[in-house]
Amino acid sequence: MKQLLKLISYRELIYLFTVRRVKSRFKQSALGMTWLILHPVANVFVLTIVFSYIAKTPSEGIPYPLFSFGALLPWVFFSSSITSGIPSLTNNPNLVTKIYFPREILPISAIISVSFDTIISAFIFVGMLLFYKVKITLYAVFVIPIVIIAFIFSLGLVLLLATINVWYRDVAQASSIMTQFWMYLTPVIYPLSLVPEKIMPFYILNPMVGIVEGFRCALLKGIMPDMTLLGISACISFITFIVGYLVFKSKEFDFADVI
Repeated sequence: MKQLLKLISYRELIYLFTVRRVKSRFKQSALGMTWLILHPVANVFVLTIVFSYIAKTPSEGIPYPLFSFGALLPWVFFSSSITSGIPSLTNNPNLVTKIYFPREILPISAIISVSFDTIISAFIFVGMLLFYKVKITLYAVFVIPIVIIAFIFSLGLVLLLATINVWYRDVAQASSIMTQFWMYLTPVIYPLSLVPEKIMPFYILNPMVGIVEGFRCALLKGIMPDMTLLGISACISFITFIVGYLVFKSKEFDFADVI
């Protein structure tokens, strides 16, 4: 706990690393930050065409663009955190080997930089809510704990996998495949009601199920999220974070020798 609180004194360094990552992504790009708008809009457009008009996937009475976007917000944050955070150590060998600072700052800044993308997407989502005249209820406040759970789970998993990636670079290479497969095991493009009951006890052990479904319930359905699902997601997320952080710190001083 003391080591976590110590990170507060490094907040300026975290800020600098985060800003550097955001700027480097759009350096020498003709469209620049316009890509932050084009990516989510393109994703929703493709998903709507394929799964709503062609596959006729049910959306529980919610317009499919909203249905998919409501799940893509937390999902894209998670998947982008994984793909950006896992190689954060191996992509910065000079920093890891020559300068002392808590190494977890690198994956943390990677995830925070991804949060910037999510905030831009959230503004687009709010515009869609207004366009479709969705009534926001008091249950929308549940978005706050849901976002915290998503951040904790993402950070814990990134810390664990980033550590393994120092020794086995295949982890970073496989991360995009892993997240793509993981998305199909999460109710992003289809409703939770389509999942067969016999596999549901195993299915809900995926923390992203409670996060995605809770996000939809709080903002699109205007109802209280399923506390059982959210509780499972929270417990697994905290366990993942504790394991990831302990493994990361136990190997931290070996990173310079391996990288």
